[in-house]
Amino acid sequence: MISDILKKENVQILDGVSSWQEAIYVSTKNLVEKGYVTKNYPKKIIELTQKYGAYYVLGPDVALVHARPEDGVIHKQLAITLLRKPVKFEGKEDTVRLIIALAAEDSQSHLKVLKQIAEILSDSRKLQSIIKADDADNLYEKFVNAS
Repeated sequence: MISDILKKENVQILDGVSSWQEAIYVSTKNLVEKGYVTKNYPKKIIELTQKYGAYYVLGPDVALVHARPEDGVIHKQLAITLLRKPVKFEGKEDTVRLIIALAAEDSQSHLKVLKQIAEILSDSRKLQSIIKADDADNLYEKFVNAS
C-alpha cells in the first residue's frame, strides 16, 4: 500500500523551482533530512540524469525520480512534491508538476507500490485531481485514497 511507505510529512506543495536540479534536491530533501536516504542520493540522481537523460519523466506532468538502492537508500520511502509552476527537465518535451521521489531498499519490495502509482497515473481524472490539490494534507489524502 502507498500509505505504508508515504508519510504525510514527506508531501509538499511549492510554487516552483529554478531548474530540474533544484527539483531533484527539493523533492528528496525530506528523505535526506529524515534519514531515509543519504545526501549522496539526490546527487546520484542528478549524475545519472546527466549521463542518461531524465529517464524518470513518465509523461506530461509526472516524474518518478530515483536511483539504485546502493546509491544511498537507508529505508524505503516515498516523497511527493507538487509544483504550481512546472519545471522542464533537460531533453524532455513534457514539463513536470508532480515529482514522486522513490527510495527503494532493494529491487523487489517496492513493486506493489509502483503498480499502485502506475494505476493512479494512468487515470487522467485521478491525476488531474491530485495536481489540483490545494494543500499538502489534501495532496496526501488524494494520493493515498486514489490507490
